[in-house]
Amino acid sequence: MPASTPTSSGALDEVLFTLGQSLRRLRISIGDESDFAYAIGSGFWQLVLLGERGEERVSEIASSLNLDISTVSRQLKLLESRGLIERAPDKSDGRVSKVRLTDLGRGVLHQLVQARLAVINDALSSWNKTDVDALITLLDRFSRDLGSSLTDPDICSVSAQGENPES
Repeated sequence: MPASTPTSSGALDEVLFTLGQSLRRLRISIGDESDFAYAIGSGFWQLVLLGERGEERVSEIASSLNLDISTVSRQLKLLESRGLIERAPDKSDGRVSKVRLTDLGRGVLHQLVQARLAVINDALSSWNKTDVDALITLLDRFSRDLGSSLTDPDICSVSAQGENPES
């Protein structure tokens, strides 16, 4: 018998929906820069990526985050208007620019990450270490398995009638 049943999958889907709502609300105000958290919004992950990698082309950011280039470009323009990122010519291809964090962007990213961690730590404050470790292990495993499933077109496809084509 498989470990996952339609009932357990449905329950997990509900939990993931609730988790997604909570994560979207995790926009933190930072002192005098409270407008940054709201303005950054979905651009937060672009900042994280640039913080980890340094310079990136817009196409590389879009690919890494599984987003459309036009979506990423729009978010990056907002981040650039806030002084959080800047563009620099790509040394290997002068027709293209790369994006990188500014000093202000690094500082805001650091504050945002610290604020997010504080909220997460508060949410887990009544949990014991064993439960936290189990959560991390199981979420990591689920995330990897979900990512693998998302590459299978038979699992991800839906017919025009809204039914799984395999049905």
